Amino acid sequence: MGLVSLELDVGNSALKWRLMSEAGRLQGGRVASSPDALRLLFDELSLENVTDIKVASVGSVERDEPLMHLLATSGLPFKVAVSQSFCSGVRNSYADTSRMGVDRWLAMVAAFGVCRRACVVVDAGTALTIDVVDGGGMHRGGYIIPGVAMSARALAEHTGRVRFDGADKQSLAPGKDTESCVHHGKWLAQYGAVQASIELAEADQGPSEVFVTGGDAQGLIALAGNYARHWRYCEELVLDGLAPVLASC
Repeated sequence: MGLVSLELDVGNSALKWRLMSEAGRLQGGRVASSPDALRLLFDELSLENVTDIKVASVGSVERDEPLMHLLATSGLPFKVAVSQSFCSGVRNSYADTSRMGVDRWLAMVAAFGVCRRACVVVDAGTALTIDVVDGGGMHRGGYIIPGVAMSARALAEHTGRVRFDGADKQSLAPGKDTESCVHHGKWLAQYGAVQASIELAEADQGPSEVFVTGGDAQGLIALAGNYARHWRYCEELVLDGLAPVLASC
């Protein structure tokens, strides 16, 4: 089997993982983003064949403390990715790169590594993030927007009479009751933000590859229909950026 790395993408809601060998992906999946879930994953995988662990986490230092303790007691060497000013042809626009979520950075590095041309990188998760990279690898900036579930939760928590059930209804059609107005509206906001971002990027830098990842990516692509026919769905885009980013650290 040779060298095997365990790669972890620790998000706000889900923890994505995969085992990678020199030959490629061996297996992978997703669990809840918690130390308990990771501990169970370690037990199920049996780490005896794993040589190292590569980690990306969007959590705060305080939230990641139990995770770091678990990694430190695993007996395996591990490296944690951070956002950089430059990697694999991509130059970060942030003056303080530590303020950029590492998931965004990894996704940009992975996407540009695939296409080597102007691209728009969309991560539809707890938050919807959209980043624009030009043909020379320069990060032109991005957007951070509440995701689908967060948008609905904000309405439930901060309005007095907007009440709806939790069942998701994916549609861009105008709603005809409060529930459908909320559920359709939250998806329209995601789709509209992505569409506008692509149009603005292409007006500035010409045709751009669109990469889409995240837990709500497939729902977004389905709703976009023919407009999304050239988008690339990359389920493990953040994990794909781990190896090149850590190799350059």
